[in-house]
Amino acid sequence: MIKRVLICGNPDLNYIDGSAIWSQTIALATAATGSAKVDFLTRSAPARRELFAPLQANSNITLLNGAAREHWSGRSFARITPAMMGELAARLDEDQPYDIIIIRGLEIATQFLDKPRSLAKCWIYLTDIPQEASAYRPDEQLTMQRIAEGCNLLLCQTDGFKALWQALVPDLKADKIKLYTPVIPDFTESLPPISQRPQMSIYAGKFKGDWMTLEMALAWPYVHRKLPGSELVMVGDKIHNELERPNYAVQMKRALKDTQGLKWLGAQTREAVQQQLRQARVGLSWRNEGMNDTLEYSTKILEYGGAGCAAILNRNPLHERLLGKDYPLFANSEDQFKKQLVRALNEPEVSQQAADSLKLLAERHTFSARVIEIQKWMNDTSYALITRPKHQAPLAEQVLKVVGPALKLYQRLVASPKQPPTKKTIRVLVAGHDLKFFTPLQKKLEAMGRLEFITDQWQGHNLHDKSKSRALLKQADVIFCEWCLGNLKWYSHNKIPHQRLVARFHLQERELPYLAEANWKQIDHISYVSEFIRREGQKAFSFPFEKTSVIPNLLDESKFTPKKKTADARYTLGIIGVAPARKRLDRALDLLEALLEEDNRYCLRVKGKHPLEYDWLLKREDEREYYRNVFERINSNSRLRHKVIFDPPGDDVNEWFTMIGYILSPSDFESFHMAIGEGLLTGSKPIIWDWEGASEIWGEKWIIRTVEEAKQAVIDYSPENELRTEIKGILSSQETSQKWLDIIQKGP
Repeated sequence: MIKRVLICGNPDLNYIDGSAIWSQTIALATAATGSAKVDFLTRSAPARRELFAPLQANSNITLLNGAAREHWSGRSFARITPAMMGELAARLDEDQPYDIIIIRGLEIATQFLDKPRSLAKCWIYLTDIPQEASAYRPDEQLTMQRIAEGCNLLLCQTDGFKALWQALVPDLKADKIKLYTPVIPDFTESLPPISQRPQMSIYAGKFKGDWMTLEMALAWPYVHRKLPGSELVMVGDKIHNELERPNYAVQMKRALKDTQGLKWLGAQTREAVQQQLRQARVGLSWRNEGMNDTLEYSTKILEYGGAGCAAILNRNPLHERLLGKDYPLFANSEDQFKKQLVRALNEPEVSQQAADSLKLLAERHTFSARVIEIQKWMNDTSYALITRPKHQAPLAEQVLKVVGPALKLYQRLVASPKQPPTKKTIRVLVAGHDLKFFTPLQKKLEAMGRLEFITDQWQGHNLHDKSKSRALLKQADVIFCEWCLGNLKWYSHNKIPHQRLVARFHLQERELPYLAEANWKQIDHISYVSEFIRREGQKAFSFPFEKTSVIPNLLDESKFTPKKKTADARYTLGIIGVAPARKRLDRALDLLEALLEEDNRYCLRVKGKHPLEYDWLLKREDEREYYRNVFERINSNSRLRHKVIFDPPGDDVNEWFTMIGYILSPSDFESFHMAIGEGLLTGSKPIIWDWEGASEIWGEKWIIRTVEEAKQAVIDYSPENELRTEIKGILSSQETSQKWLDIIQKGP
């Protein structure tokens, strides 16, 4: 029987890398079983032929453009997010049910948690998750348990991932976990031995800092001088921008174009890459030392083995387990890399030994072998709706004691296609000039399914289009004023009697007259972002206390996630936003100078808009004078001049945090300071000067009062594995969202 299969993953095949090749390969292998018709959901319109062409040429595969208007009520997107892809996949399955849904990516998988019928069809492959069970807090572990228990199969790249799932879900049936290791093309019947190949080395893939591709290119002249007839071939055109190395892309491209003895082929099809590999003596898979504890291994080393060539690899636990401790071409430093590359090109017997080891490993990963495995899994797959087993697992029994009544209701709903009538959606009008703190909260509230949002974007504290505001007002059930400024004043004098009016008070409002000029009788609730700010606000305005609350800003743990830190992160201080002067960049410089007395590896990275790019700041003499002095201090100090790095603003803060060991808050005062929470979620240690209210929000643990205390906190570095768990226990996004939902729906 032919089965309908939907494949949806977070890789975008318009960008060529290992994860994109994974998606292409599993689609081709599933179609090759002859038992499936595959729909392949794309994140953007197919544009590049390198990976899409084989899918388009396959009569058993249909490409579905996930960004097409037809899926989004006429709205157009250049590229949909993983969450949107998960939502769309669930809708497609509801409209025309599939037999199997293959998912790659946690954010996609979580979209199926409230759709048990669809989840029960899913084969799920996750690598974008913490790789140690101890890194999961209880609610995150419960999410993983729900995924594991609800899906049909879990596909694991390595035994390490298999062990991780078994640690997270101890009662999971063993036959639910399948090893889905990287896949390579079938071997050519006859491969030339190393001794018959030219002195050619090859790298194929992305050009990225941790992949050491610039270092490979810069090391090549040394090798080429030793072996004048040798050649380095580099394949690929995906050159990353590196936050910590602003000129990386330029330097990489220059090295590719100008290095003697280096041939850059640009983007190539997978078949063309294979042809190059079959001519090479050695492939290059040297990585940054910071990647040595990964559970993942590169498809590329299998492709090297399948093509009969050797590979230079890092010595790490995974590679030693796969290839043995006596594998002859391990390299962990630049000096080792150079020596091993000369050796691999000049000593064919050494390269042949390495190539034979890789070939033995690669034989277990061929395309034909994988097709057979997928065919077997498809034949074994059954799709009975999840019901409670006769012998409930111990974990489930514990959960049932707590959620038994809710589970019974859930089973009744699942058993019957008839759903209870839905409650009326509440339409919320959000008004304000700066909504950056509100946007993540809005996304969480929308996901709860009870609220619909419309926006009145103001141009300033007291500047807006009145006719537009009046038109939007007529559509709203609730008005939410972000900041208590002119927006709250205007809406309090213009709201319709049946409407609720709620607002959020940050900090600058206490110095401005708008709340005093508002109609307090028409304001139903004001929430402050911290207890200190409530004290300050109440001191300034004496708004009825019973109509106030304290709800912290929402920290988005789905956006800010722990990733592998760079090797230099432990010597890197970070600060986000250094304007106005009360942010006290000078204090950060004091700390940096003190640390440089101990070790010259310390540096300070400043993320965000440059202070002198703010028009309002340039109009204030005191602010201009402050920054003039700060920049003169940096530029005139030989120790500081090259140790303060300004990184541009952008929506890449989570990536930026991979370089940051310590996130600073040296301000005179703050209302909340989101950067501290974001840093904690990503594993950066906070250093917080004792501004009023800081300890109430973040706890006394991170507070310092002198430069010497701050210096000691940095020097006494130790990785804090529980930072994310700790902050999520204090400031839960779910709790924050629920509090706001309660206020919007029915008041405090």
